[in-house]
This record gives sequence, C-alpha cells and structure tokens, in this order.
Amino acid sequence: MAEQPGTAADVLGLPPKNAAPWDTTYSQPAQQTITPVVTDPITEDIKNPFTDTQNKAAMFAYRQLKAIEETDALIAGGYNPGTDYWNYIMAFLPDIVEGVATTTQYKLWQRAVTDLSTAQLRPETGAVINDGEIIWIQDTMWDKINDPEDVRKAKREARMRAHIGNKAVAGKAYDRLVEAMEAGDVNESNKRILASMQRIADTRQLTEREQDYMDRLKRRIDEAK
Repeated sequence: MAEQPGTAADVLGLPPKNAAPWDTTYSQPAQQTITPVVTDPITEDIKNPFTDTQNKAAMFAYRQLKAIEETDALIAGGYNPGTDYWNYIMAFLPDIVEGVATTTQYKLWQRAVTDLSTAQLRPETGAVINDGEIIWIQDTMWDKINDPEDVRKAKREARMRAHIGNKAVAGKAYDRLVEAMEAGDVNESNKRILASMQRIADTRQLTEREQDYMDRLKRRIDEAK
C-alpha cells in the first residue's frame, strides 16, 4: 500500500487538533523581537542626480565659458575694446541712436559682457542685480578705454577664474551639461543639413548614397528627441 502523504499540519509542524495544551512536543519558542523591514526612500532624480545649486552653477559656468570664447575670438579678429573710442562715445547716446551707430563687434562684445557678468552676479547676490554691482564687475573683469595690456590680461584671467569657480561648484553636473549642450548643437546642425537635402530632393531624384545619408540623418534627429 502506498505511503500516505503527510497532512498540512505535519508538514508545517503544527499540533494535531486533539493535542493537549500541556503537550510540549509542538511548542515553539516565542519571537522576542520584531525587526521591521524599512526601505530607504528614493531621494534623487535618476535622470539628474545633482543638486539645484550644482545644476545652476553648471549653467552659469557654461555661459561664462561661451562668453570668454566669444570675446577671445573678437580680440583675435582685431577688435580692441580698450581703444574703441567711437563706440565708447556712442554708448552714451539714447538707445535708438546707439543701436544704429555702434558696430557689430561692439554689440557682440557687450552681449558677452552682459552674459558673463550676470552669470557671475546671480549666484553671488541672488535674484536682484543692482547697477552698482554691474559697474563693479565691469571694472574688475572687463577691458575699459586706455587699459594697458597687462591690465587687460589680468582681467581676462579674472573672467576665467569666475568660470572655474562656478565649474568647481557644479562638479560632475558641468560635464553632464556640456555633453547635453554639445549634443544639442550637433542635432541642430543635422536639422540644417537635412533641410538642405530636402530642398535638393524637391528638385531632383537623390542618388542611392544621398538617400541613405538623408535617412540616417532623420534617424539621428528622431533619436535625439
């Protein structure tokens, strides 16, 4: 005769229904302590694990770097804000006259000046930037009329130190931002190329190679969305 399988009580080690209360065969030690299982709360954004301070510092540092690159390019192209007497005088005229009379190089320089200066003053002074602070930072970081070459170099170093300071606060958040910004630049370039190829496709049949390249561009743009 086949062996009968044990009951659930047998498997679990439970006493039978007719067991006497004083029967210690099935007694189990009482659990003395209860350890709760607590999971750590998720406190960070997986996509962006950096603090608000780091993220802001990264953006400020990136803006400052771009401003430094723009002003360096203007100087390399022959522009000298220390001898730009014409635009210096025109800047005191009403805005409508200044906008017409000043040169493109001056306007590009002033745009970069404003971008770097506000990126430096915003974390230092908070949301409100007063005129006195703007004057202070322009005197310490930006070339003025008749500044000698040594002073101009010292001010350029001050601009770079401001960038490095914000970059240090940002930490790895800066590297992440630069990667994202450069990827965005590449994507914009791809869009422009695709638009040009689309105009060609509207006028003639693309070759197999051109069509393949156009298809790959479309895929890259879609993947970047």
